[in-house]
Amino acid sequence: MEFWRHYLVLKRRWRIIALVVVLCTGAVLVWSRTSPQQYEAVAVLREQRPIGEMATEIYPVRALVNDPVLRQQNLLQLVASNTVIGKTISDLQFIRPGMLEGETPSQQILAFSDKLRVEPIPNTEYLRVRLRDSDPQNALTGLSVLVAKATERYDELYQGSVRAERERIENELLPSAKADLEAKRKALADYKLANRISGDLNYQTQVLVQRAAQYRANYDQAMVEMQEARARRIAAEQELQSQYARNEYEELQRVVATNPVLQQLRIDLARAQAELQKELQTKAERHPDVVAIKAQIAEIEARMRAESEQILNSQTRSRNPIRDAALQAYISARVAEDAAAKRAQAYYEPLQRAMAELADMPRKEAGLARHELAARTAEQVYNLYLQKLEEARAKERGAQAATLTLLDPPQVFVVPKQTALKVALALLLSLLLASSIALLLGQLDTSVRTPEEAERLLKLPVFAVIPLMKPNALDKQDGFTPIGASYQILSTNLWYASRQMQGSAVVIASAEPNVGRSTTAANLAITLARDGARVLLVDGDMRQPTLHTRFGVDNSLGLADVLAGEKSIEDVAVPTMIEGLVLIPAGSSANNPVRLLRSPAMEQFIERTTRLADFVIFDSPAGAIFADSTLIAAHVKNVIIVHAAGQPSRGAEAEFHARLEQVGANLVGAVLNKVRPEDSRGVYYYRRAYRELALRQPTSRALPRG
Repeated sequence: MEFWRHYLVLKRRWRIIALVVVLCTGAVLVWSRTSPQQYEAVAVLREQRPIGEMATEIYPVRALVNDPVLRQQNLLQLVASNTVIGKTISDLQFIRPGMLEGETPSQQILAFSDKLRVEPIPNTEYLRVRLRDSDPQNALTGLSVLVAKATERYDELYQGSVRAERERIENELLPSAKADLEAKRKALADYKLANRISGDLNYQTQVLVQRAAQYRANYDQAMVEMQEARARRIAAEQELQSQYARNEYEELQRVVATNPVLQQLRIDLARAQAELQKELQTKAERHPDVVAIKAQIAEIEARMRAESEQILNSQTRSRNPIRDAALQAYISARVAEDAAAKRAQAYYEPLQRAMAELADMPRKEAGLARHELAARTAEQVYNLYLQKLEEARAKERGAQAATLTLLDPPQVFVVPKQTALKVALALLLSLLLASSIALLLGQLDTSVRTPEEAERLLKLPVFAVIPLMKPNALDKQDGFTPIGASYQILSTNLWYASRQMQGSAVVIASAEPNVGRSTTAANLAITLARDGARVLLVDGDMRQPTLHTRFGVDNSLGLADVLAGEKSIEDVAVPTMIEGLVLIPAGSSANNPVRLLRSPAMEQFIERTTRLADFVIFDSPAGAIFADSTLIAAHVKNVIIVHAAGQPSRGAEAEFHARLEQVGANLVGAVLNKVRPEDSRGVYYYRRAYRELALRQPTSRALPRG
């Protein structure tokens, strides 16, 4: 049932659907054909990393960095970062300034980012970088500069920290350790010469010296490691305070849109100014209306000054990999510094005890032991810095081996417009959009189209559904058309309803004009007469009579003459071409129909006509406009309401319904007229099952045309 209703709504509004589909599809077709040809420069990058323990890592967490997917995502963020794009735009301003869009650097970065696409190639460690532009040379140049700047940024991140560590060991720590070693050796030689000491010390002294030397070496090594860790921590703190690692998140994209509130205020201001000019044409400057409009204009201008031209529409941010790397380096250095400090503290107390024991030795032996210990310690520190220097050089060589490799140089390809695909998608989407609009209009439509809706509106049973037909059309085939079949249903229901009717007279009424009352009354009378009843059809619409034209009779005499007492019923009754059907026209002398309908002659007319015929059918004017229908219903009592399908409810039906109840009318039923075939199940089934039967029946003119 719900599907059928939706189908009817779509079928009823197929013109709207077709118009929307044609407009949308045509617009897409024109846009696709007239849009400038786009060119796309494509390059493929790969991160080439060294294999081994000396490989440098931007992100120190080894378990994560060794994940190819995560490395690929980090590389993608590096290539598409604002830093790389900003450097690229700076170079393009001198190379090809015409390809940059936007006035400010932020706008240029956003415009360039919209043209750039960086995507990982599935199941590989490669990145595909695309740059689209209407000029092939712009696309090729822009992509080449971007790849170069991404490579520079990659080398800067990998090699910067390693080079600084190697230079510090080579230029500061190692020369200082070498000078200290030479000084300690010279002091030992001078001490031996001054004290005339030659040969080895005794075994106990040697053991104590070795123990103290070991403690001293461990302590000094811990202190060296603590200094190195402190230096790394300070470097990491400086990196965290640098421009690239200051923010925890990095902005990838910012979209600025025009302020809709300001646009609406401008429209309101123009409207108020136009209204002010209109008022000033007829009113003075101090008129209250003019003063109020000026105050409104001042308020709008104040609100406009408070609004900005553009607003932030959307913003995309991601974690800053440089800050994460610096933070991880800071944490690692801090942990290493604390561990080295604890080891130094652990060796300090045994060293002090060993030194105290050496103090108890003879002065010469103690002095010799101290100088030898200092010389050995200085030698160990020097050897340690040599080892650190070799490690730093190995790391630097590994960092130089890590770089971005350009597998495929930038190449320019023509971007196909895919007009057929765009038109097909536009056709499908516009069809869905138009159907949705049609269904929405169907939900908002309050028009009465089906018998169920008519019964809810009129609060009466619907006796018949009359299909849409030509204006003033009468049934000329006895039941072999959808119209004839519908009126047979109406006449049958009226036969059965006559048991509850107050007399045999029925008035055909409606609240609104142009709903088909006269046509319904005429066809009902014709159908009843064909069914064998004696029917008297009375044209009660003395304001705009039409029944005489439909039956081709004279309207010079009629109901108005009878009610005025000038003629009798026999004088005005006119036989028709239908056997058993007699017509009483409205007459042409009714200057005040209300006075005639309220006269006692109306009661006498109804009493006499109901004795002469089995059914007396009255036509009437619109009940919401004139009181004629209410007066006729007050005398006739029996009323059939006619409502035209497709008209929304305006409240006139309820008002007319209340008037009829006030005069004690018997509302027998309703007729839904002018129903479209697609809204009527009866017409649908008639066309499917009985069309051939109707075509085989002989046709005869029951009424004259005209």
